[in-house]
Amino acid sequence: MASITDYLLEPDRIQVASGLHGVAFALSLLGAVGGAYGLYLLLRRFGVAGSGLSRSEAVLGFPLALACFVLPSVVIMALGQPMPLGDPLITGGVQAGFALTAIFVLANHPWRPGDEPRGEWISAPRSALKWVPLLWLLAFPLMQLASFSSAQLHYLLDAPIVQQDVLKLLRSRSDLLWIAAWYIMAVVAAPLMEEFVFRVVLFGGTRRLLTPLGSSGGWRHPGAIIALLFSVSAFVAAHNVWQWTVGILPLTLLSLILTALYAHTRSIWPGVLYHALHNAFVVTMQFFVL
Repeated sequence: MASITDYLLEPDRIQVASGLHGVAFALSLLGAVGGAYGLYLLLRRFGVAGSGLSRSEAVLGFPLALACFVLPSVVIMALGQPMPLGDPLITGGVQAGFALTAIFVLANHPWRPGDEPRGEWISAPRSALKWVPLLWLLAFPLMQLASFSSAQLHYLLDAPIVQQDVLKLLRSRSDLLWIAAWYIMAVVAAPLMEEFVFRVVLFGGTRRLLTPLGSSGGWRHPGAIIALLFSVSAFVAAHNVWQWTVGILPLTLLSLILTALYAHTRSIWPGVLYHALHNAFVVTMQFFVL
């Protein structure tokens, strides 16, 4: 029997009368979208949305992001680890190593034409970082609304609700080493790698390379919208939610928030901190609460 805590933390467990799924879906989605717009208005205070990368960084970023995303799996397979994730401790160490290497190389590469300055993306703006925990708290109810809305969409379409494979694996053991390994992978390695790949390169790099498409700034520039769609779509697809899972809408909302956070701060670190807080909460709930 699910408790009130279960319903609050996993709102897809809430039962709704069959004739009310459409109403529940519409209202919860409207609440999530409205709240997300409110977060966007707050994020705008950090500055005008932009790329944060120089042109040479945008060009070099794509092969680095590809290497950062693909090579860890190659190394994990070479070490004889079970796929797709392998041992979380080894996987986390490998992913973090590749991510930090890629970040360092892109920030310090020597192939800058003329006097091209280093991009803003590597800076750590204290004014933005200190507000990230509050932003995460404000976004938490929106994530739960998105999860509930996603479940109602499943019921409307008569589609099965499937738990993501990563959560099944995470819950398969509960010893101390296993728990510590998952914190390393989910709270350290994944935010570093994913913020570099999906926000810095796929959004920032694409936005920078599409600068010639227009002269407008912020989100009025067509390149910003193209880069946003590219980054968000790739992030959701990479999390293997092609099957019907309740993670579809929450992952989309999370990606939109992280991309907007990167765009308005033009720095990788606020997104890394936000992503780490989000993943730490998910892992903690899975191991110690749910």
